[in-house]
Amino acid sequence: MRIESKKDLISWATFRNINVYIDKVEILSNINIDLNYGENILILGPNGSGKSTFLKLLNRSIYPIASKHSSLKLFNQENINIWDVRKKIGFLFKEMEQRVNKGVKLYDLIISGFSGTFNSRYSKLLSEKEKIKIYNLINKWGLNNIIDKDFTSLSDGQRRRALLARALVYEPNILVLDEPFSNLDIKSNYILNKNINKLIDQSVNIIYVTHNLESILSKTNRVLLIKEGKIIKDGNPNELITSKTLSDLFGISLNVMKQEEYWRGIPE
Repeated sequence: MRIESKKDLISWATFRNINVYIDKVEILSNINIDLNYGENILILGPNGSGKSTFLKLLNRSIYPIASKHSSLKLFNQENINIWDVRKKIGFLFKEMEQRVNKGVKLYDLIISGFSGTFNSRYSKLLSEKEKIKIYNLINKWGLNNIIDKDFTSLSDGQRRRALLARALVYEPNILVLDEPFSNLDIKSNYILNKNINKLIDQSVNIIYVTHNLESILSKTNRVLLIKEGKIIKDGNPNELITSKTLSDLFGISLNVMKQEEYWRGIPE
């Protein structure tokens, strides 16, 4: 067995008997799963099924109910410093865009990946190494011409690329993306999809949520289906992204097909 294959079996996150309640309502129930290096994981499920909550367990913005039978480990640690997490995992959540106040420049948005605050004064504290990282990301994500623009004035596609650049400032090898393709036009969707696949080629592992089958990353090699707070299926995309499985998942008759690298689902 090659070394690469062995690495694929190493877990970076382990969930054991995880239950999550928000305002006394059960959102996730009895989650038992390992997330491993070498996997690019798609999470599919109806609205309200617990997909975003599952991802928020990874950035510690939501905590499960503690019990002697439950545990959630990141990088083999139950108690891990949040800044250590952020250096190893990049996060993009859909509500991030709403948290940015008017007047925050795109450049300041990106460097906030280091500080956690949208403050232009932090730019004066950047090390030369950090500045190089920032400008490399600006070039890589095609943001040069809008770097001084107000973040709130940008298009959805530009905002999404900026937030991804922000998520990559520590050069993490794991990216957690909650609906990264939402509200994007065809061109922006294609560009973002292509660039994320390039990150996968550079050994970045992706775990993401999308509602659009056409946005499924071609390099996805694992799918989790979540319904009513439970993981009901876990397997290979070609086995789970089928007409019957997704019709059952979403409660609607779908004709699911794959053409070259892209999936489509058409209501029947």
